[in-house]
Amino acid sequence: MLRIKGKASVDSSLSADTVLWRYLDTSKFVHYATSQNIFLCRADKFEDQFEGSFTQSIRHAIEKSYKDNKINYTYEKFKEKLKQSVYVNCWHKSPNDSMAMWKLYGASNCAVAVTTTVKNLEKVFNDAKIDGHIAIKKVTYVKHWREPSLTIKPYSNVFAYKVTAYDYEKEVRVIIDRFDEGHVNNESGIIINAPAQELIRSIVVSPEAPEWYKSMIEKVAKDYGINAPVRRSKLATGPI
Repeated sequence: MLRIKGKASVDSSLSADTVLWRYLDTSKFVHYATSQNIFLCRADKFEDQFEGSFTQSIRHAIEKSYKDNKINYTYEKFKEKLKQSVYVNCWHKSPNDSMAMWKLYGASNCAVAVTTTVKNLEKVFNDAKIDGHIAIKKVTYVKHWREPSLTIKPYSNVFAYKVTAYDYEKEVRVIIDRFDEGHVNNESGIIINAPAQELIRSIVVSPEAPEWYKSMIEKVAKDYGINAPVRRSKLATGPI
């Protein structure tokens, strides 16, 4: 796939109307409402030790290339530089919300999820005019120790793979790649403008949240000009 700086390339397995979720506690939702920015974490800040991991065979190929070309560089330095030059924003791919995701990322009964679509996400990132290559990728879950086949052209594609222990996340990632420029940001990530009227499809309130909380979220949304509908999770509806 041709890469054009500042223009998002979208995984061919994702359709424009694919629904994506991001689960937020109250403080993060209010922060988004007031700023209408989203944050992309620098890849070396993730806790998962497998983030950005290559297989052993790829590692050996990289090391051999440096050695054969008499380049005074190591695989460890290469991997460190790559992680410091890539930024990631994560979403959950599903037509419906997930109780597991509420428990993990909602942080409490008083939580919300914002939904968007691949088309909306692509527009936001294209409009942001970002310095770097942008990819919207569906994460593939692999067993690194069993030598799966990884597509690593460009190298930042490695962040579209995660260990199978996380497959319940059904993750889609926005990946900003500045590796080719030798760019290293001293901050923990980068922030881009993501206007609610372009990004947000709906706002969903946790199934366990009290009614006053839903009313509060509606007021916050209205006060900051977010016109997306606010509804309670369908998981709150009891059996008929």
